[in-house]
Amino acid sequence: MPKSLPDIEYSHDGKTNVIDSPISPYKIIYNKDEDYFSNYDNYIAFVKGVEDQVRNHPSYKKYINYLKTKVKLNKCQVFSDITTEDEGVDIEMHHGPVFTLFDVCSIVLEYFIMKKWKITTFSVAKQVLLEHRRNRVQVVMVTSTAHEAIHNGDVFINIHQAWGDLAAFIKKYDGAIGNEYREQINRYIDRSLMYDSTDFSVFDLNPKLFKKKEDNK
Repeated sequence: MPKSLPDIEYSHDGKTNVIDSPISPYKIIYNKDEDYFSNYDNYIAFVKGVEDQVRNHPSYKKYINYLKTKVKLNKCQVFSDITTEDEGVDIEMHHGPVFTLFDVCSIVLEYFIMKKWKITTFSVAKQVLLEHRRNRVQVVMVTSTAHEAIHNGDVFINIHQAWGDLAAFIKKYDGAIGNEYREQINRYIDRSLMYDSTDFSVFDLNPKLFKKKEDNK
């Protein structure tokens, strides 16, 4: 990056780097502080920025490949007879069932705030990716159709069916997990005691939605 650009000013406020411009209504602060996150729009935009960093990082794709090849999570956990070996089928990673990727990023951000660490989208994303590699982020592997159904609330995944040590994640970030997330955890545990993983018969309308390769011969 050039040291200077027209109408762009680079400075340091004693804590972090700052980018400013006489034609801009606000400054861009590299390391964010608690005051920055007191604004709801700032908070949401930042967490979504962390999500993007995580999803587009090379190690994220490597982790998915690790689950498919090393852990052997290469079949859909909703349609158990569908695997990556089926022609035209891809198995996707879904964050959950309790915490979405947004939830994970938000909790890790709260941990950084609590610890008073330097906060950038890069630093928080790096920690989120580390939690994936340590297998402390719960995920399930599903087809795109099942993935969409889960997001629509048509499929319930029992908490015990997911891959990843949720208890270890909660233990590490306990002080950063707010009451809303705690209630979310408790509700899901209660529901998991009532139901095994189920699609509530939503796919019964089309039992031949997916066919094994040998059925097409």
